[in-house]
Amino acid sequence: MANTNTSTNASTTTDSMEDKLAVLDAMNTSLGKITNVQTRLTLAGETDLANQLDTHRKALLAQIEELQGKVADQWTVDAATLTERIKEANSDLQDRIRNIKNNVNVANNAVQIIGQIDGALSFLRTVVA
Repeated sequence: MANTNTSTNASTTTDSMEDKLAVLDAMNTSLGKITNVQTRLTLAGETDLANQLDTHRKALLAQIEELQGKVADQWTVDAATLTERIKEANSDLQDRIRNIKNNVNVANNAVQIIGQIDGALSFLRTVVA
């Protein structure tokens, strides 16, 4: 989600199924973290932010499901690059969760997470040729 501005290869890549499944696993980890944030926001009384996050979480889930359906297709970005980017994003996401948990700039961190999801969605839509 963070730093997802990577160039795509001119030709499609030939990643193994295992490589692609690792990408999907990392994306599901992101989804779990986002669900955690949504729950924390709801419990903190930040209903509007929780609802906004839920909308973006559902969009990410739909994108994950689309990629699951296209795991046998050629992808325009190699799986190793995707996995690395998602792991970096998950680390940033975990920092923001920690801030929310500690009541540090809750609204700002939630908005930043929503922005990360939007960036990831834009990038992930380009993965399957």
